[in-house]
Amino acid sequence: MEIGFLRGRGFIRKFCERCGAPFWTPDPDRRVCGDAECVPYGFVGFPPTAREYSLEGMREAFLSFLEREGHERVSRYPVVARWRDDVLLVNASIYDFQPHVTSGLAPPPANPLAISQPCIRLVDTDLVGVTGRHLTGFEMMAHHAFNYPDKEIYWKDRTVELAHEFLTSELGVDEGKITYKEKPWIGGGNGGEALEVLVDGLEVATLVFMDLVEDPNGDVELGGKRFSRMEIRVVDTGYGLERLKWLSDGAPTIYHSIYGEQLGPLLESVDLGEREEGILSAISRIAGMLELEVGRPRDPEEARRLLASQGVDAPLSEVLRLVERVKPAFVVVDHARSLALMLNDGAVPSNTGVGYLARMLIRRLIRSLDALGNPLEPWEAVLAMYDRFSYLMDPSMRPIIREIMELEEERFRRTLKRGRAIVKRYLRRGRLGPEELVLLYDSHGLTPDFVKQVASEEGVEVEVPPDFHRLLANRHSKVHVVRERKEEGVPEGLPPTRKLYYEDQYMREFEAEVLWSGDGKVVLDRTAFYPEGGGQPGDVGWLHWEGGRVRVTYTVKSGEVVVHRVDGKVPVGARVRGIIDWERRRRLMVHHTSTHILLASLRDVLGPHVWQAGAQKGVEYSRLDITHYKGISEEEITKIEDRAMEIVEASIPVRAFWMERTEAERKYGFRLYQGGIPPGREIRVVEIEGVDAQACGGTHLRNTSEAGPIKIIRTDRIQDGVVRIIFAAGRALLDAFRSRERILREASSRLKASPEELPSKVSRLLEMWKAERRRAEALREALEEAELEGILSRELELGPWRLKFGGT
Repeated sequence: MEIGFLRGRGFIRKFCERCGAPFWTPDPDRRVCGDAECVPYGFVGFPPTAREYSLEGMREAFLSFLEREGHERVSRYPVVARWRDDVLLVNASIYDFQPHVTSGLAPPPANPLAISQPCIRLVDTDLVGVTGRHLTGFEMMAHHAFNYPDKEIYWKDRTVELAHEFLTSELGVDEGKITYKEKPWIGGGNGGEALEVLVDGLEVATLVFMDLVEDPNGDVELGGKRFSRMEIRVVDTGYGLERLKWLSDGAPTIYHSIYGEQLGPLLESVDLGEREEGILSAISRIAGMLELEVGRPRDPEEARRLLASQGVDAPLSEVLRLVERVKPAFVVVDHARSLALMLNDGAVPSNTGVGYLARMLIRRLIRSLDALGNPLEPWEAVLAMYDRFSYLMDPSMRPIIREIMELEEERFRRTLKRGRAIVKRYLRRGRLGPEELVLLYDSHGLTPDFVKQVASEEGVEVEVPPDFHRLLANRHSKVHVVRERKEEGVPEGLPPTRKLYYEDQYMREFEAEVLWSGDGKVVLDRTAFYPEGGGQPGDVGWLHWEGGRVRVTYTVKSGEVVVHRVDGKVPVGARVRGIIDWERRRRLMVHHTSTHILLASLRDVLGPHVWQAGAQKGVEYSRLDITHYKGISEEEITKIEDRAMEIVEASIPVRAFWMERTEAERKYGFRLYQGGIPPGREIRVVEIEGVDAQACGGTHLRNTSEAGPIKIIRTDRIQDGVVRIIFAAGRALLDAFRSRERILREASSRLKASPEELPSKVSRLLEMWKAERRRAEALREALEEAELEGILSRELELGPWRLKFGGT
């Protein structure tokens, strides 16, 4: 890679004698690249910056510097990636702009832009507290530029110049301490050249020049894969806020640097002596070279030599035990911060998806506090981080986060209580290997350290893989992406269908031309029949033409073509009149708009953590699945229904319109994507002003007043973290009431009581039934006793034997 800016500054391109990687340095005598795997940290105890920074101060210094350099500051995105259907959590700042901006489908919110994006990276879970530098939760500061064929922003030289100027002019780092290590980057189907920015052994930034997209026929090879050039070239940088803060204070570990106040009481539980604190600092300086990422050093002799070079004369076994002793304290502060962010941004603990990942961290946090003697409650640890980073948090979520943590601890304690018997049962079956450990966690919620503890008590040694939590996170971070369906039998090449149901949602009849017909399916040039989508069933109705008629039994989409399933044949080229089953469609429209009203009401009453987890609109009733950490009480149901009625009675217009994606996200936020992420540069927004706005392709009422009363029929917890709500509205609600009224009348008739008297009558009958059951049980016991006495008072003949009971 050639970087003109570095050449101009007198930097030389060399190759590292230790790892072999190419790197840039102004020092002609330097022989190694400066990465942590190749050199000790030189900044621990000797910070190279002009002064020490707080986290807030470092963030502001970075963003202000870039604003002066022509970048627009952009607000942070949630850590739960609601705008993407291929990932669960934000791992890097570029995730904010994938896939729509990086693919050219939507413009960026600014160009160039600067951001400080909170991230959750669970691939590093097992390294927290081991290396002294790894975190699951962190802020990635970045500047991004999106270069289009007709508009160049900046590329390699300017990117490196900005990084160099920030470190030297802004932070006061001597450029002689900076090296730039070349390392190709591949990720998310893209690739490009990249530079790791290193200061005194610490990687503080990565500069990626993303201009490749995976293509099996591409002419560029990188990392064993083939790529072709992208039309849009993206500057993708990432600066570690916490690492830069650590660089500025030279603390023993990154945890001491950023969590000093919260870490102190936890380390008191470990009771470290002065000698042990010195060993920790030494370990931190050479952690990368020790290769502790694999649990134990690969080369014990090399590890001893490195420790000796830092003045550590303790045996290697003592050093490793010390790491294990202090690790729980570092895990607590790290996981507590990650959980505060995840729960604040809407993650609800469960057994699937992002909820699974949150629960994994919660349980590891609890076990780490157990190892420290529980100096504080788990909820206290998380709320301490919520308060520490309050500027990133939603104030209304604080009491909800506490309740979630209390419930999760209570559930986990119950799990551990019954877990001993489960582990012992597994031990009787034989060896406990990695697969069994994963099964015990996924099926029974038993953490590997707990399993190891119980096994040890039984005299069995269990080896826990050093990357156990990374394996779990990878397994449960995979997202099943639903691809656009194609209707079988429909030929390719048909023109997109004109969608009259968007032009006029109240259109009941229309005229169209038949473009294709075959196998009980018809494609028209235009249609008012709504095709299945967004949880709303497809329309039914009729097609009439001169000399014939068929029933439309269902409607679906195949790409941009609307397909009508029919119960007969329709001639190609015929002019048809489409007639929609309007009573059915209107009920679906009532329930679709009511779904939006109800979801807004649920959020108002239960809290902003509520997200749609699924929905299905029906003719008789509809269901709405939401994320929530416990069941919904009767009192809460009443409040939700009252709030929904307020929205209905307010007669608020329901507007449906198309909007450019980036502009819609800027105006409404990522609440838009309650029902999923629609494709396209423009998205259709359905807005109930001041109440709700969602990206939605369904058909809706014109006004909330048309929905009528909305009644929750029942609620069920269908899985951990998900509550299902069955509800009805409008005429469907009237039908539901009539059905229940018939049941009530029949019950009243059979029990000979008025509806008002039914509860007391049923209670009396239940008491009578229980009393009769008790009498029947007493009679049965008396009969059994009498029968036994009868047997004992007589003789029985069994073949050649005569048996006599009782007597002497």
